Amino acid sequence: MKCFTKLIVGSSAVALLASGCATNPDGSYEYKNTAIGSLGGAALGAGVGALVGGKTHRGRNAAIGGLTGAVVGGGVGNYMDRQAAALKKSLPEAEVVRDGDKIYVALPSGILFDTGKDILKPSAKNSLSKAAVTLNTSDTNIIVQGHTDSTGSVAVNQPLSERRASHVRDFLAVSGVPSSRMTAVGYGSSSPAVANDTDANRALNRRVQLEISPTEKLRAQESGNN
Repeated sequence: MKCFTKLIVGSSAVALLASGCATNPDGSYEYKNTAIGSLGGAALGAGVGALVGGKTHRGRNAAIGGLTGAVVGGGVGNYMDRQAAALKKSLPEAEVVRDGDKIYVALPSGILFDTGKDILKPSAKNSLSKAAVTLNTSDTNIIVQGHTDSTGSVAVNQPLSERRASHVRDFLAVSGVPSSRMTAVGYGSSSPAVANDTDANRALNRRVQLEISPTEKLRAQESGNN
């Protein structure tokens, strides 16, 4: 992935991200510089994300809101690097970005669900089962975030996003990831990553994202080693 300065636009902010980014050997991306400008509040809201452009992983760029551009090294940083690499291997159709001490995994809903539905596709279960192998023994917390496009009413979109996030969380739990480390949240159409003005953009806004962060136990171990 060639690094460049990126303009990220959302409903609540406009942010310029200096692209001191790096493509890791496994194909995951890591942003190494901070956002250099913002307008109108937090950049897109923490943890809002989508896949942008292209049909193959190598042809896509990640546009995940709330990126700090921070770089975390040491034990926690190395731990999250390894986890990002393992997740990229098990979810090649996803965008995996490590930012600071967090990992964001963005999956378009079309991979997981049929349009307007909340039942996981068999192929999605296969991919999530592989991801669960990485997540079930990790010292991380996971927020599963569901998003829809703006087609349809809030009364339809909000519960749909909640059900999709819950079904991904529940499947991961059945696959061995402790429920105590997972939370499911639905945003409906309230946090679009791109404008809902074309079919292609609406497809990008229909997404499920995992926000993965170190547990307090892992942070405490790092503090104890310093």
